[in-house]
Amino acid sequence: MSFITPKGKGVFKLKSVLITGAYSPLGHAIAEKFFKENYLVYGTSTREREDGCFKTICVDIRDEKAVKEKLKDIDSLDVLVNNAGIFTVNAPEALTLDDFDSVFDVNVKGMMLVTKYLLPVLKKSNGSIVNISSMNSLHPGFGGTSHYDASKGAVSAYTRSLARESGLRVNALAPGLIKRKDLIKSDLAKHYESHSIAGMLDVKQLADSVFFLANSSGIYGQTLLQDNGYCLY
Repeated sequence: MSFITPKGKGVFKLKSVLITGAYSPLGHAIAEKFFKENYLVYGTSTREREDGCFKTICVDIRDEKAVKEKLKDIDSLDVLVNNAGIFTVNAPEALTLDDFDSVFDVNVKGMMLVTKYLLPVLKKSNGSIVNISSMNSLHPGFGGTSHYDASKGAVSAYTRSLARESGLRVNALAPGLIKRKDLIKSDLAKHYESHSIAGMLDVKQLADSVFFLANSSGIYGQTLLQDNGYCLY
């Protein structure tokens, strides 16, 4: 999308970003950050809804035909943020194949499908990709999360290889525990507060880091750990 500059001095192109899982707390914070930085923002959701700062694309990212169809009209894109993900807890000995598949289908397959169909337009713009990994890809989780941890380890591995194979700036952010209302005063929150330097993270902190990675130069295939010092302990 192009716009005439003030006083008619040429034309500038509005940068654009697509964020999967844009209605999650982190996804929405990322969308707001890019919107405030004057990006045209697209956000995916599994159901029809509207938001003031981005255009919603209703798609199940696990469905290849749906992804291909819904993304085919995007002919220009500067940034892709693969944020969509799910988290479940189950002991390894109780984990079913359905439990395992449900996490990998979104966290890994969905990321791969969206990336596959947007790579051509990202290459045209020499764009960048930011994948949302997790602290758990680098450090054991809090119990019952081995399948989730493995999925986020796959995100970080995919990030490294994709940067090499695509030649684009592909990086990942690995957040620690994010502040949520349901965690306030919980045992998990108390544990995290006592085992980190600065406690749980605010989504705005993380959104700033996503924006940094998206617009950085010379950084390829890296996973940036942002955990307020939890993994130091």
